[in-house]
Amino acid sequence: MNGKKSLILIVLVLTWCMFLAGCTSSPPQKEPATPSPTSTPTPAPLPPTAEETPVSEPVPEYTIFDGPVAEPPAELEVSVSARKDPVYNLITVVFDGGKGQQLVQSINVRVTTSDGIVTELPLPPNRGAEIEFTGSKAVDRVQAAAYYKNGASYLILDQNVGQTRAGILTATPTVPSAPETSSNSLYDGPVTQPPKNLMVQVDVIKDPVYRVITATFRGGHGQSLVRTTQIHALLSDGSEVTKDLASNIGSIAEIQGTAGNDKIQIVVFYKNGEQYKISEKVFGPRG
Repeated sequence: MNGKKSLILIVLVLTWCMFLAGCTSSPPQKEPATPSPTSTPTPAPLPPTAEETPVSEPVPEYTIFDGPVAEPPAELEVSVSARKDPVYNLITVVFDGGKGQQLVQSINVRVTTSDGIVTELPLPPNRGAEIEFTGSKAVDRVQAAAYYKNGASYLILDQNVGQTRAGILTATPTVPSAPETSSNSLYDGPVTQPPKNLMVQVDVIKDPVYRVITATFRGGHGQSLVRTTQIHALLSDGSEVTKDLASNIGSIAEIQGTAGNDKIQIVVFYKNGEQYKISEKVFGPRG
């Protein structure tokens, strides 16, 4: 009996010891988990940018027509004149010749109308050669450039033409002026165009070398009604000359001009008794 109690006591002691051992021993600590490194998203590479090339402004192309009028040397001198029909606005450009005529290779004429239309045509370098342009109802610009066989080129004409013709745009040397008025009141007063049924046209040019003023009758609706046409010149030396011009197409009248400014007035006399001063223009030394 004692032996059984002793055995029970031993079992109890061992159980108590094991209990104490379990309470006093600390549970094994787990190592903290190492946080996995978070990957930062790498930004996508930007597409390569092309180097910005500065856009260059288009360089305007300058031509001989963008420069001023230039007078050729005396041995190359030629003349081009322009006129505009006051009714139909037709611009006629004429080669008047000159000392350098045989040395001219070509002539180019540019007309810029008041509405911005630009037209260029060649003008044959033959004395009396003509070309025509359709003008506007306002003031149009006529330019002529001469190209020579030696390679030289000159802008020889830059003129505004309107219902009344204007002079060359560039300054000209000072020369003796024509008288402002005539001693005969017949030629005084403004230019007046006759009615369409009486309309005629007379062209006048002045030779730039010999200073001869030539008037040419060109005809018109009123040609058969013309009794006579008078060409009246007030020359820079103070003299006055009057010539009659026949009313046949192509008829001419010539007056010897001067080296100064000569004023030419044209009066048409009709069979019905009416008369009109249809033109008045001052020609300089070069026409």
